[in-house]
Amino acid sequence: MTTSRSTTDETLLDVAHLSVDVLTGHEVCPIVTDVGFRLRAGEALGIVGESGSGKSMTVRAVQRLLARGVRARGTVTFDGRDVYGMSPRALRDWRASEIAMIHQDPRAHINPVRTVGDFLTEGLRLRKGTSRREAQARAVDRLAEVGIPDGERRLAQYPHQLSGGLLQRVMIAAALLAEPRLIIADEPTTALDVTTQEEVMAILDEQRRERGLAMILITHDLDLAAAVCDRLAVMYAGAIAETGTAAALREHPLHPYTAALLASRPSTSARVRLAAVPGRPSTAYEIERGCVFAPRCPHAQALCREQAPAPRPLDGHQVACHRAEELRGHLNRKEMADHD
Repeated sequence: MTTSRSTTDETLLDVAHLSVDVLTGHEVCPIVTDVGFRLRAGEALGIVGESGSGKSMTVRAVQRLLARGVRARGTVTFDGRDVYGMSPRALRDWRASEIAMIHQDPRAHINPVRTVGDFLTEGLRLRKGTSRREAQARAVDRLAEVGIPDGERRLAQYPHQLSGGLLQRVMIAAALLAEPRLIIADEPTTALDVTTQEEVMAILDEQRRERGLAMILITHDLDLAAAVCDRLAVMYAGAIAETGTAAALREHPLHPYTAALLASRPSTSARVRLAAVPGRPSTAYEIERGCVFAPRCPHAQALCREQAPAPRPLDGHQVACHRAEELRGHLNRKEMADHD
């Protein structure tokens, strides 16, 4: 087993003023606007928000995995290296050795006509020159570590012969085989049943902690992110509304959108009507001016609709809300539920 490493003050990933635009003819549509965050070595950051908030586009931009016609601006620095200044070869090497991706649907990212063994060992053999026998032995070890026994038999199987839960564990094993410094998990449990979700996330969290890996978890589930992450960044309409420690955001949200997400969670102790966030989700290109959450915010005033708030520090959080100080302590689940 790899020696455990704890979180340090060393900044591994620094994202500053990151914006992503889609170019459609003569029109420029913003998708992500002025996003910034830092990730320390060994730290787990959860990026949380509704569908369409820009979570996945943000991490794709971090990896320079944007389609033609999509433009990124800003800076992304990994361990002091400018990701957007890397040559194509350096970029390929960085993606292959420093970061690993765990996708939402493993069946869409594993070749169905090749064996699980081919999927797990190809990178080791091509990038590191590992022999077939050694690569297979290492793959069997990683499968055992993620809760898949009888690894030799599994290596000979094809993806269709494994359940969704087993395939997602295979994806985790593949990520660990690359020995990365950062794991990006994009909604890794969405396609799984509730019991399997818990098992897969427990395995992922345990393995990355034992290895001291940094992780970015993309999810719409605030409770899940808070359970496995050190810090959370809450996104809405392509912008980060609030960032803080997982415990602080759950107990003392400072942004109305964070409070609204907390209010919309189902109760485990009482039968109560779910409190939906009023209105419909917005996208970055729909907001011409002002705070992106203002159309749905029960606390919005004229200033909120005219001027976009800049993120600023408050009580250990970073919050983008004009009225954060004024509303501090009043944003609780009951208030948001009663409003609707």
